[in-house]
Amino acid sequence: MEHLDKKIVSLLHTVTSENAENNPSLTEDEALSHAHEKEPFGQTLQTFMQLAGESLVFAQRYLVDERISITMPKSFRDMPIDEQLLKYPSHHRPDFIFTNEAGTINLTFKHTESPLQTEELEDFTDEMALVVKQTQKLTEWFGHEVLEVGEKRIGYCEFMTPVWNARMYNLSFFTVLEGRALMCAFNCTEEEMVTWKPVARSMLLTLKIEPERKESKPL
Repeated sequence: MEHLDKKIVSLLHTVTSENAENNPSLTEDEALSHAHEKEPFGQTLQTFMQLAGESLVFAQRYLVDERISITMPKSFRDMPIDEQLLKYPSHHRPDFIFTNEAGTINLTFKHTESPLQTEELEDFTDEMALVVKQTQKLTEWFGHEVLEVGEKRIGYCEFMTPVWNARMYNLSFFTVLEGRALMCAFNCTEEEMVTWKPVARSMLLTLKIEPERKESKPL
C-alpha cells in the first residue's frame, strides 16, 4: 500500500471539516505536540448511563448488511438526507450517519472500495495521521495508534479542529472488513468533549466484525 486512495482522503476531509473556520492552523510544534499521556483507552460501556444530566440507553447496532456491530446510544437517530447534504456536502459522504437530537454529536461509517489487509493497518494508520496533519487546520493532536481489540486490530487518529467560534473533537478509526477499509468517525463540540471523549473511545472498543451469514440450504 503505497498511498491512500483519493476517495478515502476526500471522505476523511468531509467528516472532519464540517463547518470549519477559515482560520490559520497552529504551527506544527504548537498543534501537534500535545500527545496524550498513556492511559487506559476507553472503559466498559454500561447499558444505562447518565451523561451530562441525560439518561441514555446503550445498545448494539448492526450495520453494513449486519457485517459489523457497534454499541451506541439508542437515542442516536439516522441523520435525514437534508441534514446530510448540509453537513456533509461531498459526494464521498459516509454511508451511515447517526446523530443526537441536537445534531452536535455524530457517528459515521463507510465501507470503502479501497483494498486493505490487516498487516497493512499500521502503515495505513500512519498515513492517515500524516494526511490529517497536512490537510486539517488542527488546534490539538492527541495521537494515533493501532489497538488490539480481541482478535482484530483497529487504527485511530484523535485530534481537535476549529469550527465557528469553537473547536470540534474528532476520533477517526478504521479497520479491515472483507479486504477493504472500513472508515468510522466520531465528533462532538469541545463543550461536550469532557463527557463524550471517553464514551467515544469506549464505543470504538465495541466495534465487531460479525461472521458472514450462511444461506440455509433447501431441504
